[in-house]
Parts: sequence; C-alpha cells; structure tokens
Amino acid sequence: MNAPEFLDRASALAIGEEWLAAAIAPCSPYGARDVQIRRRFLAGEERQANAQAARIARIAERFDLDAMEAVRATLARLPDIAPALARVAVGDSLDDAQALALLRFADGAIELQRRLAECRDLPDSAGESVDRLRALFERGRVGSHAFYLHDSFDDALRAERERFEEARARFESARGRLERTVAESLGRAARVDEEFIVMRDALVAPLPAGVRVVREAPTYLLCEIDLDEETRALLERREDAARGVALAEERVRASLAQRVSKLRDGLVRTAMHLGEIDAAIAAALWTRRFACRPAEISSESGIEVVEGRWLPLQERLERGGGAFVPSSLSWSGAAIVTGPNMGGKSVALRTVGFIALCASMGLPVPAQRARLALPPMIRWLGIGPEEESRGGLLSSFAGEAVRLRDAFTILSPRALLLVDEFARTTTPRESFAILVASLHAARERGAEILAATHLAGVAVAAGARHFAVRGLRGIPARKPGADIERLLVALADCMDYRIEEVAEDRRESSDALALASLLGVDEEIVARARAIVKTLAE
Repeated sequence: MNAPEFLDRASALAIGEEWLAAAIAPCSPYGARDVQIRRRFLAGEERQANAQAARIARIAERFDLDAMEAVRATLARLPDIAPALARVAVGDSLDDAQALALLRFADGAIELQRRLAECRDLPDSAGESVDRLRALFERGRVGSHAFYLHDSFDDALRAERERFEEARARFESARGRLERTVAESLGRAARVDEEFIVMRDALVAPLPAGVRVVREAPTYLLCEIDLDEETRALLERREDAARGVALAEERVRASLAQRVSKLRDGLVRTAMHLGEIDAAIAAALWTRRFACRPAEISSESGIEVVEGRWLPLQERLERGGGAFVPSSLSWSGAAIVTGPNMGGKSVALRTVGFIALCASMGLPVPAQRARLALPPMIRWLGIGPEEESRGGLLSSFAGEAVRLRDAFTILSPRALLLVDEFARTTTPRESFAILVASLHAARERGAEILAATHLAGVAVAAGARHFAVRGLRGIPARKPGADIERLLVALADCMDYRIEEVAEDRRESSDALALASLLGVDEEIVARARAIVKTLAE
C-alpha cells in the first residue's frame, strides 16, 4: 500500500501551504531545481529534521536581513548554465551568449564564495572548476554584459582575421576606385552605394561602362556597379578569408567547449551547491523575518505549541497595522477548542497545522517553543473548498462525510487531524455524536486530533483536553452609518484571542446574538431570538 498523500488540496489551502511555498521560494534556477528534488522528512528522520532546522536557524542568526538580501540579489543574477553544459556534453560548441553565461556564472559563484566564506553551514559556491572556468573565458570579457571571441584565444584565429582584414581592405580600395569612376561619369557628388537609383530625366547620355541595370521603372533605373575582373578576384579572396575566419572561430569554440566539458562534473556540483545555498538563504531570511525557532521533533506522540503563530494571517494583520495574538496548546491524542464566533478557533487549528508543515520540511517554526512528531499526513476536516470541486453534487454534510471517510481509510499513528466545526450543517445531536466518535476513533489509532466546535460537552464525552478562547470583553456599541470594516475592527478590539485550558467542560457563551445586532441584523429579530433563548434556558 502506498504512503498516504501528506497534504490534500483542501488541507493545503486551509493551513497555508501555498503561502509558505511562496515565502521560502528561492530566486535562482538552481534553487528551483533544489526545491523540486527535496522531500519532507519522514518518521525515523527526526534527527535529520532537527539538524536541518537548527542549520537554518544558525544561518538566520549569522546574517542580518540586508546581508541575506544581498546574497539573494547575487543569486537572482546567476544565469542558467544548464543549456551550455548540455551542449558541451554532446560535443557541440558554444556561442557567444553561452560563453557569456558561463563567465557570469563564474563571477557570481566567486562573489557568493566571498560573501559566505565565514558560514560553515553552507556549502562552497566556488572551487577549482569555477576558477578555471572564469580564467578560460576572461579574455573574452567586454565590459560587464558582453563577450567577444578575442584574437588572444588562438594564434591561428588571429592570423585568419588579419588575412581577412587585408583582403577586405584591398577589395574596398578597388571597389572605391570603381565607385568614384562611376560617380564622376554620372555627375553624382555623393558616394555610389552597392545599389543606387538613376532618374531617367537626369540622364544626358547612356549609362557608363561598369554600371548594370538591376530593375527598370518608368521614372528611374535601379543600378549596381558591375565589378571588373580584378575587383571580382579581390572579392573572392575576401570571401575566402571570411570563410577562413569562420572556420577558425568554430575550431576555437569547439576547443573551449571541450575544455568546459572537462570541468562539467565540478560545475554540476557547484550548481547543486548553489541550489542548496539559495534554498537555505530563502528559508533563513523567512526565519529571521518572522522570528521562527527550531521545534523539538520527537518520535513520541503529543503536540505542544507555545505562542504559536499562523503566519499568513499575521502578515496580513501587520500589513494593515494590526497585531496577531499567538496560541498555546498542549495535548496528546485528542483536544477541542471552543469559544465565540470570530474568536480565533479556526486560526488556532491552522496554527498547529502550519507548524507541523514547517517541521516536516525541516524549517524553524513560528512559535516560542514547539514539540511534536513528524506527521505522516495532515488533514483538514470541515466545510471547505473541496466541496466546490464536486460541482454541488453533494450537500455540505455529505462532502464532510466523504472527507471523513477518506481520512480514516488511510489514518495512521501520529497523523494530524484538524476538525473545524465538523458536521455543523446537520442536527446538533448528530453533530455531537459524530464528533465525539471521531475523537475516540482517531485517538485509538494513535493520531493527533484537534477539533474546534461550539457544541457543549464534547470534551467530557470524548475524554479530550479542552481549550477555550477567552472571548469578548463586552460588545462595542453599534454606531449609525458605520461600515462593516469599522464594525469588525471595533469587534476585534473587544476580543481576547488568547487560549487557555479549561478545567471543566463549561457552558460556552457564543455571543452570537450580540454579534448579529452589532452587524446590523434587524433588532426585532434579535429581540425575539433573545426571548427564545431565555425560554430554552428556563
């Protein structure tokens, strides 16, 4: 049986896998290849995962943001030499663009070696192969953005170019004499080009010898100079010399390609090292920006998160001038999170999932402290985008039931299930029963399950740890004419998003009716609803 998919589409969307991939994306083709061949860490590889996260953290501590951005700028300028190496591998020669790419690659690798020389956590970005590569093409450098196959590459090339220049000069001299003769015969002061026009009304005599008509028109003649025997011989000599230059250049390009081919293995290793550096610097830059720390990755069950943060939301809040409130949870087996609407229960689940994703990738995690095992899979259960892909063929609960079925079919020890208001579209009694049964079943199979719910009594019935969002510190007064954005900001200011463990399974106050009133629901409806709630409580 194949190992289960680590993240399915709905789970990846829920916990922010796409955001993380973009946040730690490398900036060079070498880094992109490194990402493609990397895999997440599996159970039994806890030591390697811990070591990888510690290495990233040391790099982040070693370099400040400006230094890492400078390294990334150099990496971003590196040309991709894979096409050039592929050509030399099959015996093809190199054109000027490929030679320039190799030269710029060597420049960049040597610059990175200088910038990163004191960091033992990163591989060498240069070496003998890179030094020899730059020395090989240095003579062709023209400024910083051009390459020319200079005469100094080969004595035979220099000789052929000198022969060509001599032949060209003799031909141009002979042709110049013909042009002047024709111009004088036609009474033209200007130089006669290879093709030139003679107006019919300007002709006072037949065209002079040495002029051939190429095309006739009613008002003009298109002409060219008819080379004499001596000039034709000089032209043939010039063309022969040009062919000699082309052959000499091709021999030099082939020789350079052969010499690059001998360096190929070392250059491939350097390219792999550059990919590792690119990926590591991207991860370290992310680590430093978001103050991440290595988690303690253990082979034992249980999850502990202290001051954990869901970075996709934190980034959005900080961009708008807000602040993210971290979550702290610790449990083994099963736990639930309760609290008011908009209190951050789902964010707490996403935080745990995001931290587990980071740990599985060998990354430091956004938490003050975290301890967990490497999960074989992460599943988000609840109403989500997966149902939309079914084209409306399933009801909301049916879609959830299918995801529950699929998750438990492949569930294994230490798998992480994040259950967000599961079965909320069915009756409360059935929703309660399904959620409690799922908590029991997941724990019996050795999985870690964290569920967010409004239902009372779930923690006691399931024997689960119970965490609760502290909730609202009063409902703000609704101001006439206030738009929804201002109301939400006022509501957030009154919400205490901190999570604490609840000793007993307390009855939750969702504050839903107060929220409905604040957000503009008809006051008559709200008042009637309050009366009904009071009657039910009695």
